[in-house]
Amino acid sequence: MLELDFKDKQIVQDGINFISSDALSNEEYHKLYALSASGIKMAHKDPKLLAKKDLLMRLPSPALDMGTAVHEALLEPDKFDINKYSLTPANVTKLKVMINNGKVMFDYILKSTKNEVSLIIEDEGFTRKVRVDAYDEARGIVYDVKTTRYNSKSKFIRDAYDLDYHLQSAFYLDTLRLAGYKADYFAFLVIPSENPCEPFALQVSDRFVEDGRGIYSEIVENILSYDKTKEEVFFDVIDLPIWRLKQLGEDYE
Repeated sequence: MLELDFKDKQIVQDGINFISSDALSNEEYHKLYALSASGIKMAHKDPKLLAKKDLLMRLPSPALDMGTAVHEALLEPDKFDINKYSLTPANVTKLKVMINNGKVMFDYILKSTKNEVSLIIEDEGFTRKVRVDAYDEARGIVYDVKTTRYNSKSKFIRDAYDLDYHLQSAFYLDTLRLAGYKADYFAFLVIPSENPCEPFALQVSDRFVEDGRGIYSEIVENILSYDKTKEEVFFDVIDLPIWRLKQLGEDYE
């Protein structure tokens, strides 16, 4: 049994039951010491980024605020209050359109799922945590709500790999399975922020998940072996771009 002490509450979690958003807020979840998909994405760039994350600063992000507001409106409508977000009049209008369109397209899904729930479970050598946007337990589907500037499925798919969505999908599915849950599919419910703001849904392929699993497993090993006492920075290698390799007649695959 994993016991988590947080502020004035004690959450006893046996790795089988989700922790509802009423028991554990999004802010509290992010402060819990455990490895998450976002932490893996950070360590994919450099394990030192994850080790030093509490010291790193971030700029305000209107796009992130809009995404947070859309998530709350769709997944926790009882808690949503547009007045608590610092938005320009133009962004208020945009937000209302995005929320409306998201409800029109996805309400039939989100009204029958477990929304904004956390799962924390011990793994070999570390603790996992996930905060699931929406989960259909009967069908074993994990849904992730994404806001994006793209109205094109092909453009979203093009950038999904660079944004490490393959790592996220594999980590979420594996964490639920580790806890004994049915988790067979991962899908994105995408809500564009630019006209015509027409939402679309995408299911990731098994190959997408398998590749993410292999990569995140290596990242976890790098995290566990990282020596926090050493001031090291991970260096990637800059090589010739594919177009130049083609010019040189080299095999770029």
